[in-house]
Amino acid sequence: MKTRVRQHLAVLLWEQHHPRAGYPPGVIAVPEPIIGTAFFPGGYGIWNPGARWPLPAFPVGGIMVLGHDFHSEAGYRESCNRGFERMTQPTWRSLRCLLDEAGIPLKTCFFTNAYMGLRKGRATTGVFPGAKDTVFVQHCRTFLREQISTQRPSLIVTLGVYVPQLLSPLSPQLAVWSAKRGLKYLDIAGPVQTNVRIRGVKEYKVTVVALTHPSFRSAGVKWRRYGGFTGHAAELAMLRKAMLSRQKGGYCRKCRKSPIYWRQAPVQFSRTAKHKKSTVGKL
Repeated sequence: MKTRVRQHLAVLLWEQHHPRAGYPPGVIAVPEPIIGTAFFPGGYGIWNPGARWPLPAFPVGGIMVLGHDFHSEAGYRESCNRGFERMTQPTWRSLRCLLDEAGIPLKTCFFTNAYMGLRKGRATTGVFPGAKDTVFVQHCRTFLREQISTQRPSLIVTLGVYVPQLLSPLSPQLAVWSAKRGLKYLDIAGPVQTNVRIRGVKEYKVTVVALTHPSFRSAGVKWRRYGGFTGHAAELAMLRKAMLSRQKGGYCRKCRKSPIYWRQAPVQFSRTAKHKKSTVGKL
C-alpha cells in the first residue's frame, strides 16, 4: 500500500497567495519564495535559519505573527540572494527579543503578513500602495482567512497600528478594533481579545493580541498601558496574558489529542489519526 505524500502546507499557501485579478499599481508579485527564515509571502514564513530543504514542519496550532506587508522589491532581492532575511534588521531583532522574553519558541510561529506582494522600488514604510484598491484588499483579507484556516493558530499576534483594522472585519469579536487606529485606542478598547471567532472557519476560536510593530518599537512601545504596567512591561504583560488565554485551535475537537507539529516532526498532521477524515503525510 502506497503512502500518500502530502505537500507542505507553507508551500500550498504560497502557491495560492497571488490574486487572480493581478496586483494594483505600486505592488508587484513575489517572484519566488525565500527558502530560509523570512516572513510570508517573501518566504515560507517558518523558522528555518539553516535554509534547509525539505522545510521544517508547519506549525499547525502554533502562533501566527501577523505583520503588515513583506518588504520592498529591493529588500526582497537582497534577502533572496542571501537565502534568508537578515536577523539584525530592526523587525527581526526586536521581535526575537520579545518572543524570547515571553518564552515563545520561534519554531512554533508562522510569520506572515496581511498584504500580499511587494512594494515596487525601495520604499518600505508608509501606507501600502494597494491599500486603496478594494478588490485587492478583499483578496488579501480572504487569503488571510485561508491562512488562519490552514494553520488554526492558538494565538494571533498583530504587529503595528494598521493590521488590527485589516483583521477586524473577519470577526465580530474584533469589531471594536475597527472604530479607530492607534496604540492608545487599542489599549482602551482591549489589546487582548479572547474567544475570537473567524468568519468562515468552523469550530474554531483564537486569542488575538495587538502589539507595537517591532521596527518602530522604541518609539511606539512607551505609550502602551495594560494591567497597571506601562511601556515594554505592558506589552510583555499583554503577550503573557494572551499565552495563558489562548485557545487550543490546533487540537482535534473529538479526541483532544494534539497534532502540534513540534511533537511529531517531521510528520505533517492535518488532524489526529482517530479522525475518520484525517490525512497524515510525510513532508
